[in-house]
Amino acid sequence: MRTKRRVIVMLTLTLLLNGCWDQRQLKNVRMVQTVGVDLLGEHKVRLSVSIPTIKTAIENQGNVVTPKVNGIGHSVQEASLQLQKMVSQHMDLRETRVLLVNKAFAEKSLYETLDYFYREAQFPISILIAITDGQAQDVIELDVEDRSLISQYLYDLLESNKEEGIIPEESPFLISSIMMTPGFDNVLPVIAALQQKERAKINGLALFHGKQMTGKLDMNHARTFVMLTRHMSYGTMTEQIGPEQSYLTFTYKRAKQKVKLTIKEQITADIFITLNCFLVDNPTGTTLDKAMIADFSRSLEKVLTARAEETIRQLQQANCDGLGIGLQMKALHQKTWKTLDWNKEYPQINIKPHIQVNIKNHGLLN
Repeated sequence: MRTKRRVIVMLTLTLLLNGCWDQRQLKNVRMVQTVGVDLLGEHKVRLSVSIPTIKTAIENQGNVVTPKVNGIGHSVQEASLQLQKMVSQHMDLRETRVLLVNKAFAEKSLYETLDYFYREAQFPISILIAITDGQAQDVIELDVEDRSLISQYLYDLLESNKEEGIIPEESPFLISSIMMTPGFDNVLPVIAALQQKERAKINGLALFHGKQMTGKLDMNHARTFVMLTRHMSYGTMTEQIGPEQSYLTFTYKRAKQKVKLTIKEQITADIFITLNCFLVDNPTGTTLDKAMIADFSRSLEKVLTARAEETIRQLQQANCDGLGIGLQMKALHQKTWKTLDWNKEYPQINIKPHIQVNIKNHGLLN
């Protein structure tokens, strides 16, 4: 009798189980790998995507093609709905690797762009985000000869520039929360399309204050910004400080970064940087001794310090606290922080870079 009751209970519970009503089979979706958002005139938004597709030519053989399509609406959501009407299957964002936003939209509101994607359940948190100098669509439609997928090309381009110390490490998952955090602002890479060469190029860094893009650093100052951040910095640089006004190339690795805050008469942030440099060429062939190497070190310190001062000036002019000085102020001087309007205070504070250069070697020939 007890066994029969158990069977009846089990059968009843089985009837109450939910089926996979919301499943979406892979064969019924189109995986989007690159997304571009452009703000157009008349309050219109264009959403462009690249969707890698295997086109079968002969049985068991095929080649990858990458259709690029776009839709236009009054918002990213509406543009997505218009785009869906032209795609044969459901667009799935879970494999998206790169998101591009044009400068006009970033200057209006980056959050307005991201809101649609953050609401998508499958949208990946590891996606790379960049700002385009021109239209995002122009970058997505590039036909790069050594890559079958534009998504792979753009992803590798951004990653390699991080490794070279040209653009900073970013946390895509934290971008929206940083927008809402006083004392810290986003800094994102800028990409430009070189249509004659069918290539893209990293063209500096976009500076943000809150939700809006407020300025831009060129490539030289972008590298200097990365040196000043708390993240590990290393790469290669070429400067005109050698014998006979020649250009010398160094590889470098930052050995130390420290920020000291003082709040006596004026808020002052002293940023101390130590770089270990390695000379990799000497075009003039001049024999280098210790005195010359010491002179190179002093000259390089002057060049980098002057460039750091200009970088900081541009950050403050854009009201972009990309170095997170406000967060340190909040952590170390909380009472003073509570009395400040950081949006008004930050552009006025005194930020001083102090850069020390140690040239460790000067080549096998010397």
